[in-house]
Amino acid sequence: MNLNEFHEKIIKIKEQGFIESHRKGNTGIGHTLEQILGLTENNISGPDLEEIELKSQRKNATNKVTMFTFNRGAWQKKQNYIVEKYGYNDSNGRPALYSTVNNVPNAQGLFLSVELKSKLMLLNHSDKVVLAQWSIEHLVNQFEKKMPNLIIVLAENKFENGKEYFWYNEAYLLEKGNKDKFIDFINKGIIVVDIRIHLKPNGTVRNHGTAFRIEEKKLSNCFFSKKTLICND
Repeated sequence: MNLNEFHEKIIKIKEQGFIESHRKGNTGIGHTLEQILGLTENNISGPDLEEIELKSQRKNATNKVTMFTFNRGAWQKKQNYIVEKYGYNDSNGRPALYSTVNNVPNAQGLFLSVELKSKLMLLNHSDKVVLAQWSIEHLVNQFEKKMPNLIIVLAENKFENGKEYFWYNEAYLLEKGNKDKFIDFINKGIIVVDIRIHLKPNGTVRNHGTAFRIEEKKLSNCFFSKKTLICND
């Protein structure tokens, strides 16, 4: 699907008003939109619409959206060691480390820092141990690969008889990723990292992907251009 086809479809979707969610829970908004648009659920590293990534968000939500996930070559310590030393037992009794990290030490003592001289982003522990590191160049490349351009669709939501409904009535096209702003947001803790690891019963690592996330309302600042596709007027 190209941008013109998407634009025609999203106008018609707005005209439909509230649409019952095709799935319960937080992911219902994106899954429902993809189903209506005729897209398959996107679990690959590339964008959804040719060179455009698609994101959807409830208007009243304050939660963060995932920009991309990236683990390759980052870990400086073995992941099972990190989980055992800095993690906890989750509700299933498994050693686990599910932790949101920014530039200030969190409850697990984890925090991020940017080393501009070496062009690295570090995952640190307050005991002065570096647990992981990413090349800033690789992060920017991943950002540009996943989000060369971005469409954000906003929806009003309501609940009736235990079911959630969405009215997709705003959409914006964000173009030309701003590398400097992306790096600045990591440095300031606006972009956060979600660590999502647990150990299986046999001791092997299950890593759900290290996610780089940001509040939706700030995501547009990572791009140079914002164009309105539909608005709730």
